[in-house]
Amino acid sequence: MTLPITEKALAAAAGWPVVHAARKLRDTGKVLRVSYDPPLLKGAVRMGSRTYGAGLRLGPELENLCSCFDSWSEGKVCVHSVAAALVLIQEGSKAPECGPKALTDTVSPSPQ
Repeated sequence: MTLPITEKALAAAAGWPVVHAARKLRDTGKVLRVSYDPPLLKGAVRMGSRTYGAGLRLGPELENLCSCFDSWSEGKVCVHSVAAALVLIQEGSKAPECGPKALTDTVSPSPQ
């Protein structure tokens, strides 16, 4: 089983400018933690002095679950959730198996 999300799907939901900004967050270490328990992807993303509880419900359509303004006020798939998804995509491509268990073993799970 593979992670049911790609950069192309993220761009279709959020737009390429958001994916580009999310790559910068991923590449600069702003994604603090990520977990994937299908169909929920959860993460924490630091921007400035704030940490956002980011996430996506993966299904036929992406549902954004971030605590940021763009998410709750405008219903947009935001940069924080896309950054968390990009970490999973990146880490999943390094895992020998790209299923949910491999991803949670590779990426730090969120404490609950």
